[in-house]
Amino acid sequence: MLYELDQLSWALEPGPELPPDDARLVVVQGRELLSEQQGYWTPPSAAAVTERLGTEASHWQPISLGQINRRPWYVVEWPEDADIGDWTRVNPRDVLVQSESAFAVVSRGTQMLTWRRQHRYCGQCGRPTEAGRGEHYRFCAPCDLRFYPRINPCIIVLVVRGDEVLLAQGERHRSSGWFSTLAGFMEPGESAEQAVHREVYEEVGVTLGRLRYLNSQTWPFPHQLMLGFIAEYAEGEIRPQPGEIARARWFSIDDLPNHPPVQSISGWLIRQYAEERGQP
Repeated sequence: MLYELDQLSWALEPGPELPPDDARLVVVQGRELLSEQQGYWTPPSAAAVTERLGTEASHWQPISLGQINRRPWYVVEWPEDADIGDWTRVNPRDVLVQSESAFAVVSRGTQMLTWRRQHRYCGQCGRPTEAGRGEHYRFCAPCDLRFYPRINPCIIVLVVRGDEVLLAQGERHRSSGWFSTLAGFMEPGESAEQAVHREVYEEVGVTLGRLRYLNSQTWPFPHQLMLGFIAEYAEGEIRPQPGEIARARWFSIDDLPNHPPVQSISGWLIRQYAEERGQP
């Protein structure tokens, strides 16, 4: 959400093509991060990566993430078949519990890798794209087209009715037993507020009154930006969307089911409303 703004400074212009020795690296192998510490994401230095991968640029293909807290940061994709030695693997989602600032850095790194992987070729002519200079983009010279890192805006909303909140369980998450807030992608030509009304009606069949925007959070799975709202219930009976929502119901704010942790924007919205209603 706020990414500990007093502790995190961003200067996101690209740095040198190859990381200096004092740089820190987000090292990604498959869908996991490599860490120097067990169970806790501790990013390796450029010198440590150089020692293991060698100094050839073809081994690196790093992407500069800019200056974060006045230190250069890069992301590099570790070869799938390369040995990681005494390093360990960490799920990017687990970094969110570790630190909002760390999750912001990881989010930027993993999304930049996804963007490069998905834009190796021009979507108009099919020719290979090239890396831009001075800012993050890839370009196709014959088409004179630029491709910038992709971000998909989504809405996420907690529907409230007095001391009750409407939580739902998606079909894909039935086995977890968790209930969460409602969310969905924005459509072209649609405002965030329109998306809130549409998604809620589509997923659970109720209409809304007043909306309040509260906060946002990057969600790099693979490249979402979640825009968080609290919405007042207006009318309608809950009608779960077939194939999308397994169950949905009203819960008392002081008797909640298993739900996302407060480090996620879903859990944060729930906690914010609980505090508004006088719950600890």
